[in-house]
Amino acid sequence: MQIARLIAEESDRDFIWSAYSSAYKGVVERQFGVWEGKREKSAFDKKWHLGGFEVLALNDSYVGAIWVTNEGDFFQLRDIFLAPEYQGQGIGTQVVREELEKARAANMPVRLRVLKQSHAIALYERLGFTGCGETPTQYWMEAI
Repeated sequence: MQIARLIAEESDRDFIWSAYSSAYKGVVERQFGVWEGKREKSAFDKKWHLGGFEVLALNDSYVGAIWVTNEGDFFQLRDIFLAPEYQGQGIGTQVVREELEKARAANMPVRLRVLKQSHAIALYERLGFTGCGETPTQYWMEAI
């Protein structure tokens, strides 16, 4: 499976917001009981303005996005999400594995935060991430 990673441009913003909101709505509702669209859009807009998103494309179709930052001592997988119709097909697994390979080549760990009610925890554990901290709502996980 060939997944292209394209630097996100302003013209990609609507797709990325749509994929983000559809991917996260269920987990946010499980975690907090409600999806507050205006609040979530505002949080997304703040992330967007920091820059660094990449669009994930499969067979010339956009399927999701990823946002990774280099924090000096580690890479932080800040966001990865797929539109619901592309979830469960191994795309996320492949993309996270690629990030792990890059980090290993740089001799740096990958860290992420994940909501405690997220089904993605099982994926991260399967890929070698282990817990390294937590907040009341999130787990910090790391893979070396």
